[in-house]
Amino acid sequence: MQADLRADAKSQLVAKALGLLVERDSLVKNYDVLAERLLTKSPGYIGAVVRESEPRIDKHGLMTITTEAVVDVKAVQKSLNQMSRDERIELIRANGNPRIAMRIAVYDADNPDAPARASPIAENLIKDRVKTFGFRTWSEGADRALAGDFIVSADAKVRKLSTRLQASGITVTKYAVTALTVKCIDQATGEEIYFKSVLPKGTGSWATEEEALAAIGGRIADEFSRDFFLQHVYVSGQRVSLVVGGLPDGSAAELIQRELVSLPAVIAARQRAGAKSPTWDLELAGSGAPGDLVASGIVAPLNKKLGHACLAQGAIAGEEVRLTFDKSCHDSAVISRLETHPPAGLYNAPPARQKSVITNPETLRKLSI
Repeated sequence: MQADLRADAKSQLVAKALGLLVERDSLVKNYDVLAERLLTKSPGYIGAVVRESEPRIDKHGLMTITTEAVVDVKAVQKSLNQMSRDERIELIRANGNPRIAMRIAVYDADNPDAPARASPIAENLIKDRVKTFGFRTWSEGADRALAGDFIVSADAKVRKLSTRLQASGITVTKYAVTALTVKCIDQATGEEIYFKSVLPKGTGSWATEEEALAAIGGRIADEFSRDFFLQHVYVSGQRVSLVVGGLPDGSAAELIQRELVSLPAVIAARQRAGAKSPTWDLELAGSGAPGDLVASGIVAPLNKKLGHACLAQGAIAGEEVRLTFDKSCHDSAVISRLETHPPAGLYNAPPARQKSVITNPETLRKLSI
C-alpha cells in the first residue's frame, strides 16, 4: 500500500505540472487519456524528492503522504504535445493559446538607404496561417506586455527587374525577392527561438510587387507550425498571498495547510511564520486574476468539503487575497469535516480519479454531500 501511495503522490505532482499547461476543465474532460499516457509514467518526469512525510491513515480512512519533488515541466510539456498529436486531442492551454505578433519589413534592394516599408499583404497571410492553429494574432507595440507571447519578424529585400524586348520595344517589369531573414522572439524570456537568413534561389519573379510580397508571406508562414509555438509556450504559476481571518483556535490552520497541499490548483504552499492572521504564500496554476484563481481553486473545493459556505472572499490588493471564515462554521460538526471527510482535492476530481483511490462506498458518498 505504501508503494502505491508513493506512486500516486508522484502522479499527482505531475498532474499539478499539467495544471500549469492545460486549463482545469480541459484536464477533467480528458483525464482518462492523460492519466494513461502521462500520469502513469510520472517517475520519468520527477527528479529529486525534496521531502516526504511519513505515511499516515487519517480519520477519513485514507492513507496519505505529502511529497515535495522537482518536476521537469518541460519534459511534461513535450510529452503533452506529442500526445496531443498522437491522440488528436485539442487541449485548452492554461495561459490561453499563444498570441502571435508579426512585423514584415520590405526594403528596396536597389536603394539601400530608403526606409523600410510594412507589408500588410505578407502579414495577413501569416496571420491567416496562425489562426488555423487556433491561436490569436496580436499587434506589435511598444508595451511588451501588450505585444503578444511571440513576435515573428522578417526583413525582405525586393528588386525591380526591367527588361526591354527588342522586337516590340516593350519594357517588361517584374519583381524578385533577393534576400529574406526571418526570426521569432519569445517575449517571456527575450530568447531568439528561431532565426533563418536565406538568399532565395529558384523562387522566380512576379509581375507585381504585391504578388512578390504575397510569396514572401507564404514562405514565412511555411516556416512555422502549431507545434513550434506550443513547445515554446512559457510555463509559470502565479504567486498569491492568502490571508485567512476568523479561523477557530486550535488545529484549524494546520488542517487548512494540509488541504491546500491537496488541491490540484496549488503548486506550492508555505505558511508564513509570525503573521497576525494565518497567511500562506502560494503558487497557483492557471491564468486570470488572483481572486478568481483563489475562488475556483481553493474556496469552492474547501466549502464543498465543509458542507457550508464557510470561506468568503474579502479584500484583494495586488497579489494578496483575503478570506474570512464565518463564525457560524466554528461548530465542531463543521470543523470535524476537515478530518473526517476526504481531502478537498478529491471533491472536484474526475470520477476516475476518485475511484482510483477510494473503494469504500461510504467514503465516496461523502464527496457528493
